[in-house]
This record gives sequence, C-alpha cells and structure tokens, in this order.
Amino acid sequence: MYGKQRPRCHFGGIPPTPIHPAFRMPSALLSSRPVNHSRPFTRIALVALLATASCTPPARDHRYFGSVTPAKGQVFRFNNGAEPEGTDPGVISGQPDGRVARALFEGLIVSDPQTLMPLPGLAYRWETSADGLVYTYHLRPGLQWNDGTRLDSRDFLYSWTRALDPATVSRNASLLYPIRNGERFNKGEITDPTQLGLAAPDDSTFVVTLENPTAYWLFLNSYYTFLPVPRHTIEKWGVRWTRPEHIVNNGPYNLGYWKQYDRFEFVPNKSYWDRSAVKLDRIIAYTVDDLNTSTNLYKAGVTDWNPSGYIPGPFIPQMRPFADFRQGRYQGVYFYSVNVTRKPYDNVHVRRALNLAIDRLSITRDVLKGSREPWGRLTPEGYPGYQGAPQVAYDPARAREELIQAGYPGGKGFPKLNILFNTSEDHRRIAEAIQAMWKRELGIDVELSNQDWGSYLQATTSLQYDVARRSWIGDYLDPNSFLQLLSAGDGNNRSGWGDPAYDALLKQAARTLDPTERFRLLTQAETMAVESAPFLPIYHYSTTELVKPWVRGLYQTALDYHPLKSIWIDHDWRRHLPRDSSVHP
Repeated sequence: MYGKQRPRCHFGGIPPTPIHPAFRMPSALLSSRPVNHSRPFTRIALVALLATASCTPPARDHRYFGSVTPAKGQVFRFNNGAEPEGTDPGVISGQPDGRVARALFEGLIVSDPQTLMPLPGLAYRWETSADGLVYTYHLRPGLQWNDGTRLDSRDFLYSWTRALDPATVSRNASLLYPIRNGERFNKGEITDPTQLGLAAPDDSTFVVTLENPTAYWLFLNSYYTFLPVPRHTIEKWGVRWTRPEHIVNNGPYNLGYWKQYDRFEFVPNKSYWDRSAVKLDRIIAYTVDDLNTSTNLYKAGVTDWNPSGYIPGPFIPQMRPFADFRQGRYQGVYFYSVNVTRKPYDNVHVRRALNLAIDRLSITRDVLKGSREPWGRLTPEGYPGYQGAPQVAYDPARAREELIQAGYPGGKGFPKLNILFNTSEDHRRIAEAIQAMWKRELGIDVELSNQDWGSYLQATTSLQYDVARRSWIGDYLDPNSFLQLLSAGDGNNRSGWGDPAYDALLKQAARTLDPTERFRLLTQAETMAVESAPFLPIYHYSTTELVKPWVRGLYQTALDYHPLKSIWIDHDWRRHLPRDSSVHP
C-alpha cells in the first residue's frame, strides 16, 4: 500500500400541500448564489436553522425537533432528495429513483423492513437445486397490473431480458450477470435471448439458471433492476411509458400526482395482491436537494421523515440530543471518481498523488462535524470474515513524490482540475476542502462545477469530467456489490478504468464456493484497485436522519433502504411512549 493509515421547539400545525407562502423565507435570508425560482421551495438559509436550534444542547422539555402534530389521516411525507432521473426500474440508478420505483413496482422477492432478509413477494415460494445453479420461483395466483392486465411469469422473462439487452442501456445490467450467458448477452457476444438462463415453462413458474453458485442471489432479487415492467405499455409508448398518463405498475402504490422539482404523490394500488397490508392512504415525496430547506421543512412539520444525508453536516452535533434524531452505520462509501480516459489522469502517479493529498480526518471532523468516519478503501465494513484492502491515508509528502514521478513537480505544468458534484451544500463544502488541500499540498489549481442531478448523471456516465463526486450504497450485503463497480464496462463504473486481471479475480471469486478463499480473492482485487486509484475514497456513511415519533415501520437498515409498504402513522403515539420515559412531549 502506498500510504500509512492515520488514526482514526415546537411549531404550529402542518400546512397543506403545496407549501404555504408563510414557510418561504424573506429574500434577505436567501443564499447569495442564484436560485431557480421555478421550483416550489425557496432556498432557506442556514441562519433560519440557527435561529431555532441553538449551538447548546436543547432543554429536556424540547426533546423533539420541531412540530409534534401529525397530519390528519394515514399520510406519510418525506423528502426524496434530488429530482429522479427517471422511474423505469430497468434503466435507473440512484437512491431517489429507486425509492419511487419500489413504491410503484414489486418483484419476486421483497426485503424484510428491519433485517432486509429476502421475503416472498410476487413469488410465494421458490426452490434451489442442490448445486445452487437453478432457482424455480412459483408466482401467486391472480396477479395483475394496475390496469387489470394479467401479470405472469412471462413478464419476468421479458423484464430481465430487457434489462440485459444492450439496447436498453441499463446501468445496473451487471447485477444480472450471474444468470447463464447474462454477461455475454449484455456485451453483444451473443444475440439470441433464448440462450439466457431464463425460462417461463408456464404462467406461474419462472426458472433461472446461473453461471455459478451466487451466495447473494436472493438479496439481488429484491433490487429494483429485477422489478417487472409492463411489456404491453412499453411497446405502445416507448420511452414515454413512465409518464403519469401512461404508466402501468404492480406495486403497493399508484402514482397519484407528479410535478417535476416539486413532489410525487402515491396512493394505494387497489389491484395489489396484498392490498390489506397497505395502511397509508397517501405518500408525499418532495424533491428538495437543498439540505437547509429539507431540514427546515421537517422542523416546520411539513415532512415526517428527513432521510439520511439531508441534515446539514455542521448541525449534526446539535441534532444528537433530540429524540427524533437517529444515527447508525450502513453500507455506503463516499468517494471521488477519476476519469482515467483524460490526460493527465490516465497517469497512475497523478491519481495516487490526488488520493494521498486528501485529509479525510479533517473533512469528517471539521466539515462534517463527526457525522461520518474517514475511510480509505472502496468497500465498507460489515461483511463478517472480509478484511478488505489496506486503507489509503493522508500522506502529503508521499503525494508530492508521486506528482514528481508523474512529471509535475510542485504542480508545475499541471492543467486546471475540475471537480464535478451534484447540488448539495455538503458536496460543495467537501469539494472546497479538497480544493484547498490539493492547492496547498500539490500546487494544483482546482475549480468547482455544480450541476443538477440529471445533468450530473449524464456527465459522469459519458465521462465528461475530470474528477467527480460519487457515492455507492450497497445493493446487497456482500463486498461484490462495491467491487463490481470497477469492472470494465460496468454501467456504474463511470471512470473509464479497467484491468483484465481485476476482472479475472472477480470472476474467479464468483466461481469459488469456499467463503474464506472467495474473500481472499476479493481482497486481492480490491488491493489492486486501491493501488491504481481510479477512485479516491473519503468517508464511510452512517445514517443521520430525523423521524417523527408517530412514524411506524421505518427502521434503520444496513443498506439505508426502507420499504414504504410497511410504514404507517400512529396517531396515539403519545400514549405509546415508554412508561419510564423521563420526558413527555
């Protein structure tokens, strides 16, 4: 390894939707940066939060942050973050997109809301062959799309084949590579879909044959890329099939309303097979990417849940005393991706210099106020038996040596570097910190580029950047969920990096049944990737969220995934407080 590891208020009632003008802040408190006034939420300055959440711990009689009056009825409201790029399960890649897709669609297998263990979904049971290669799923009788059309095993045959079809350009197609001939079909090496290990022998049976035993296969099945999509609607409307006036879905909720850069509203799907288990009458998912605004909407009682990542980092310490603040580790890593197809970033010494010049401890301690842990490799912790690669750490002297080897002593002759990030105050603060570090330690001039979520995804996917903010949340509980990101040609690679030896190690690990040997191979692959530095790890995620005391069925999970079907509102929440609770709201 080329570096040594460094140590490590109560408001009134709830306004109706859309947001009442009273919750818009006066222009004097707005950020000096340009604001898109076409959006429904005006940017609320951090000073607004300061005014109501002092820097001293709150008194014991203010145990909840903001309003403690729930909306009437079974209505659940939360901030979904950036406007999703899309809602087609076979194409999308992103947490905001995935939340919408999983509300509208359901697959063969679903996740337990607390443990994320696989549970029956549209398949009420399944069998696995003795060699671990063949999975036979049995679908529930009477399944329907919400337009009344029958849903059967042929819909899964179509949907999974479509996700693997190179013409679909699915960023997550590699998740289906365990399927026999899945990778070859996706890469165009074979063109006959009947050669895939997928079969629908009858309407209620779906059979999948794998290339090799895959320990995490059932966990994969609950990911949104494996959700069914309606062939009859797609063939009629093409790429416009997800428009509100066209969309056909099968999940617990239907799309009741959508306005771009405003909100999604979901209502129960009367055709859903488990309709009686759906307790909410409506879900409102706002699309607010500003952290200050998101947190103030929660405080004002406009939302019931402010998800992880939407509390401004500097205010995490002040949030901890509140009873509705929750924090815990989960499978996510924040990193920068380097476009190795551009000069001088095709030079491994340049990439190593950038990596070694990042003071991760300073970022997590000073910028993020201790809400995250500094991290120096791609895979997170939490996989029993997996040690992972040695971590890279802050070593400015070694960084300068690497830059000299690259031919840029003291940064002389190095072109201006651009850091790309999507809209978020925390992303900006981190970028500004790294900008200063690279200037101070390497003599490199750095400029910052902020883009909205959709433009940012397009730029990173098409490799139109120098260095870009990235993050990854595990799709399933296995280190391969992270390591496959760097496979050559993977839709989520977005760095241009590839190494046949790295890919060979991942494939060898996939064929290895012994878990100890398999993890040894994965560690070897990760070490190779860390040495090549196409990514610059920064911190290990932890969940930092705000949840109103009346929300039920929303649990902290290892993947920060929360099935919306399980959520309901407890209007008698005050009566259900623990008897020994020292403070009551």
